[in-house]
Amino acid sequence: MEGTTTNKFYTTKRVLSYNTPFIFTLGNRSIGKTFGWTKRTIDVFLAKRRKFIYVRRYEEDLKRVAPSFFDAVAFKFPGHEFSVQGNGKSGTVFRIDGMQAGITIALSTATKFKSISLPDYDTIMFDEFLSEDNDYLTDEVGKALGLYQTVARGDGKAIRPEVRFVFIANNVSMNNPYFRELKIRERIRPGAKYTVDPDRAWVVELTNNKAIADEIVQTPFGKMLAKTKYGDYSLHSQFYLDDNNFIEKPKGESRYLCTLVYKDKKYGVYDYFNAGYVWISTKYDKSSMSIFSLTTSDHKPNYTFLYKARYNDVILFLRYAYENALLRFDNGDSKAMFIDFMGYL
Repeated sequence: MEGTTTNKFYTTKRVLSYNTPFIFTLGNRSIGKTFGWTKRTIDVFLAKRRKFIYVRRYEEDLKRVAPSFFDAVAFKFPGHEFSVQGNGKSGTVFRIDGMQAGITIALSTATKFKSISLPDYDTIMFDEFLSEDNDYLTDEVGKALGLYQTVARGDGKAIRPEVRFVFIANNVSMNNPYFRELKIRERIRPGAKYTVDPDRAWVVELTNNKAIADEIVQTPFGKMLAKTKYGDYSLHSQFYLDDNNFIEKPKGESRYLCTLVYKDKKYGVYDYFNAGYVWISTKYDKSSMSIFSLTTSDHKPNYTFLYKARYNDVILFLRYAYENALLRFDNGDSKAMFIDFMGYL
């Protein structure tokens, strides 16, 4: 249970004190994460006329939620007028008291904004950045980094240090592209509410709001919810898609099958023939000549590119093992990699 708090509602104050450009805010449902950050963007605009960008992964996500962006928080600002100009898709304008306060951008289309100057935008807010369906963009982290650079340049500076990229989500999975690529997951310790990058590039906030969870669990719905796996995620801040299924130490004899290369990292594939399963490990045989690259960026001389090897006997064997629950992993990293791997088959 990460970062338990008894405060009734979420506040941005503590996490902002770390003064990092990237902020990851995760927690159990219904604690007010989006509410808190939306209120903060409005406060900043009213006080300093600094604007914000509201980000979702796809245009369809924006069309669904952006038109009602202000609805939940408007009551906190009596006497002010809020409006949304557009259908929600990228480029939709948020107005406060008739003045432009922000815009929407779908991460999938963010490259279209590369040539636009945004020197008066200080906050990028990416809501629901973790996908429960593991539906991420190709090179999603690169696209997010590119968007930050687009917004943060200007005012005579290569990068404006005051720009904040805020990532908001329920606790879905530690095995996500951001935590893997930015080397975040391995730095988080059990029970830690705040984890900060040694270079001060990011901070991760893991919140388990006990007050809200206790209030929900007193309702008939909450009592039912508490008996389910989804309840562990919704009420107790457990990561929904993370579990230890299929993670175990191997036993018996094995033979080395191949090496998989994904995002510049190598994984070993072992056939434990007596035990009847295949083991995927972060340990690999450096002398093996059977190496499969999963993406074009990983491809090197003497590697076999997966796209051209879908019907290779080893790949067919791995697909069979996956479909028949005959795979085992040494840790969550190997497991997450192989889930991505299957997306290429």
